Amino acid sequence: MPTMDDINEQISAIPDPYIFWTRKEIRNLPKVIDDHEKIVGLTSGMVDGKTWLAVCTTRRLIFLNCRMFIGMEQIQMPLDRVQSIDHQFTLFFGSISIFDGVNVFYMRMIRKSAILPFVKATEEAMFTFRHGQTTAGVTVKTESADVATQLSKLAELKEKGYLTDEEFQTQKRKLLAN
Repeated sequence: MPTMDDINEQISAIPDPYIFWTRKEIRNLPKVIDDHEKIVGLTSGMVDGKTWLAVCTTRRLIFLNCRMFIGMEQIQMPLDRVQSIDHQFTLFFGSISIFDGVNVFYMRMIRKSAILPFVKATEEAMFTFRHGQTTAGVTVKTESADVATQLSKLAELKEKGYLTDEEFQTQKRKLLAN
């Protein structure tokens, strides 16, 4: 189980984490996060009038709400089950919706500047988890797909702006070397 210092270090490495009113949830992360996963995205928002923390790790999406007296409410979505993540913007805030094939988790009132970094981190973590690439020093092993499929996924990430040309070329060389 990671320590609170480990969790704080991982959170400080995230670009633009939005953690408004989620101190209790963050304090509970060491109980929720496994030793074999790393936090890559984090934001907070409202679900049914309550403040929730959304955490993307190298293995799953975790949604936490610590209630005053009742305890902690937690929803998890393994990255291999997430079908899509969508987002919308308003003037200062926005929302995200995550679909896992059966359920939709909808969070609103997320600071506008925190939405794209969270969505990008989630999409990259999904790709990494499914294809066994490395991200931030963490290697995830999955069933290997054929090289052509992996190259097309890399090209798609580059086209969407999630990978720079240099990152794309590096990953492409790794794939072709295997």
